[in-house]
Amino acid sequence: MLKQWSLSIALVMALSTSAACLADEIAIQQDAQGVSYVTGGIGSEEVEALEAFKKQFNLYFLFSEGRIGRLVDDVNISIIDGKKQTVFSLEHAAPRLLLSLPAGKYTAVASYQGNTQRYTFNLSAKKSQRVILNWKNTQLDEESREDNRQDEVTPEEIKNDTRADSSGAR
Repeated sequence: MLKQWSLSIALVMALSTSAACLADEIAIQQDAQGVSYVTGGIGSEEVEALEAFKKQFNLYFLFSEGRIGRLVDDVNISIIDGKKQTVFSLEHAAPRLLLSLPAGKYTAVASYQGNTQRYTFNLSAKKSQRVILNWKNTQLDEESREDNRQDEVTPEEIKNDTRADSSGAR
């Protein structure tokens, strides 16, 4: 009985330590233009760690593919302002990206596996905005409907979100 209790405590401590270490790995960074951002969201621990940062940022991107909405990483993204200047750029972004930009009109140019899409949006100073960029992939849909269900976009994330598809249409 004592052995079971000791093992249980050791397991709980190991899980707590690994979660704390993971939260430490998710940190605010800066791109070459000086814009602060956080990217992550692979696995439930990273998603939880990102939640702590949400209120600090006014722009949230979620990257997915196919009709099932499987989350994807390794996305290259640039954001261009109304003066055609690149104000943010990141290679190899994870499925979730949080950043803050001043109010204004922007175009996001994102590429995943060689497919690029553009999405133009207006960002308000008083309201945060979420954008889901989805790359259509019918082969994935047909081959793996049941695969990676935990990586799908949840209904809560979709509700009231702005969606863009791989054609860049609004």
